[in-house]
Amino acid sequence: MKKIVGSALSALVAAAMLVPSGAMANTDAKNISDTPPRDLLENVVYEKDYWEFLLENHPIFQYEKEGRVVGKIHLSDRQEEFIDFRDADKYAERHPELERAAVTYRLGKETFLDFPNKYVGPKTCGECHPAQYEKWTRSRHANTVRFPDEMIEIEKFGLKDLNSPMFPEVGPASILPEGVDAKSVYAIIGTPRTKYGFLDSYLVRGTYHVRDGLLSEGTGTIVAGTNQFSRGWAESITPEVAKKIAEYVDGFPTTIDDFNAIGGRGSNVWGVTSYGSNNEEKLMFQPASSYCEVCHTMKFNFASSEEFFDALGDAKKLQEATIARGISCEECHGAGGHMVDGNGGGMPSNCERCHQRFVWNEAAQEADERNPFNSYFKSACPSCGTEGSQMYFSAHYEKGMRCSTCHDPHEVTKNDWTSDVTYTNQKKACKDCHEVQGEFFANSGKGHQAGGCRGCHMPNMGSCENFAEIQFPDQGGFDNVRASHIWNIKVDKDAKTLNPPEGAPRTPGKGWTIARDDENRGYLDLMWSCGRTAFADASLLDGNGCHSPVQSKLPKSLHFKNQEEVYGKVVKWQSPVKEGYQHVRDTVKKIDRAIGKSKLSNSEKAQVLGLARKAREIADKVEKDGAWGAHGARYTQGLINEAVIYADEAAALMKL
Repeated sequence: MKKIVGSALSALVAAAMLVPSGAMANTDAKNISDTPPRDLLENVVYEKDYWEFLLENHPIFQYEKEGRVVGKIHLSDRQEEFIDFRDADKYAERHPELERAAVTYRLGKETFLDFPNKYVGPKTCGECHPAQYEKWTRSRHANTVRFPDEMIEIEKFGLKDLNSPMFPEVGPASILPEGVDAKSVYAIIGTPRTKYGFLDSYLVRGTYHVRDGLLSEGTGTIVAGTNQFSRGWAESITPEVAKKIAEYVDGFPTTIDDFNAIGGRGSNVWGVTSYGSNNEEKLMFQPASSYCEVCHTMKFNFASSEEFFDALGDAKKLQEATIARGISCEECHGAGGHMVDGNGGGMPSNCERCHQRFVWNEAAQEADERNPFNSYFKSACPSCGTEGSQMYFSAHYEKGMRCSTCHDPHEVTKNDWTSDVTYTNQKKACKDCHEVQGEFFANSGKGHQAGGCRGCHMPNMGSCENFAEIQFPDQGGFDNVRASHIWNIKVDKDAKTLNPPEGAPRTPGKGWTIARDDENRGYLDLMWSCGRTAFADASLLDGNGCHSPVQSKLPKSLHFKNQEEVYGKVVKWQSPVKEGYQHVRDTVKKIDRAIGKSKLSNSEKAQVLGLARKAREIADKVEKDGAWGAHGARYTQGLINEAVIYADEAAALMKL
């Protein structure tokens, strides 16, 4: 085992980092047990030995000592992520019975710092559960954490190595950043769909690149930022496309200098973002135990902490000891599943651990004491992992729908996981529950049908990047790679789904939230539903670019550059439908009131009532559909016209 020598500097930094606030100053830490179960504070303190080792042995601190680091190093531990993060402390203050709270991130049942490691690995599970294993291997869940020698992208994209440009015709963006080669990397996080980050050989999140040298050789200078490959920027938002967007989006960046000036994070390379860092200014030093392993997990077969510490710094040793990684069987079913510790076939964890990221929000609490939360934002678009927190404020959730209602967790990705878009495996289709809406939509135009229900009701809105430089939500773009789970569309000229804090400008920044309607449910605005630009949105691609000013293949008159244009089109559909509907309701009401006093014969009354019933049934159907023509303008208008004829004929027979 590498010797841990507690230098004065490391001791001071460790003390400041591990006990930075009152949240840990007055605790029962002395009662912390060495074995699970642990409470939240115990989980935080549980990584203390790992931190002490890193502060003494990680090469970044040697670089710093020699003056070879550009940017300030920020130490980020579990306390920051789980207790201090996004006003969790303020939420705990409102509940005297809680000493602390974690509102954004949740810990798994086990961590790779639990020794001996008890995981058996997905291959063992697959021996008895081949059907589930087969589906899982073809899912992105199985491939979100991979070793450098498993990167099939090298062959797929014809690369020399992981430092070669992925799209050389656009720019030099590569899977691994400058100066970080495969030798110094334990694993690469991400898939060909969205982005790539890396964990170094000490299991520390890579938030930096190395200038004029190699990390594996300890040469060059560590520079904050320009560390994460972002496919949407590297491949799709080329300089030419950026200029096209800038024609209608004031201030959209078209050069590297523009990017550096707008969002505060910046970059040196077109297609590589500064994630968890600010280019050349600040980098986050964050062990995987503090953040990454919550969702992008890895587990080992180390029998003791001594074995673990001995392997740190040696990527090959860590890889050889890895028994599970990615979102594998035991992340949900527990270490060993039913074979260890009596876990049974239960679910110690579930989808919500990674897909229900909340933040406490004072404005939300003032609006509704029962629901003081909103989805987690990194800047102006909801973060990855907020699908469940979006769904939480929906009629679907209220009616009992959960992730597994529609998704098979063993096969989330239906198509080839190496594709740049995701087609999810659906256990249920929208029309299974929304039969009437399905009928109307089946009679819409071919273009709308190509995008499916999700085309309007589940637009890609979420961000994986914290890529504030290209987040312009009012124009429905442009860092949006995750499907929203809000569904409810609000037809309004001005109402916006995503909003900054009250009084703040509508530019990317902290504190953005998802708006809610009078029933406290989230809603989608018309620009996101119809006019967004999203290069990883399967429904948009299937729908020939829908109404995106950049991607649409429709006539230019149907390219929507702002919400007012969308609203005008939708109202043009809906107004005659609503007018006809109201006419039918009013006429049938008059008939109902007058029929009892009518002197018509029974035969004539039967004819009137039959016509009125047909008109009412159509009106009921149109009302239940609820789209007022948006699910199929001609079909809906035709039905309403038919209902008007029935109602008017019945009224004429009664001489009303």
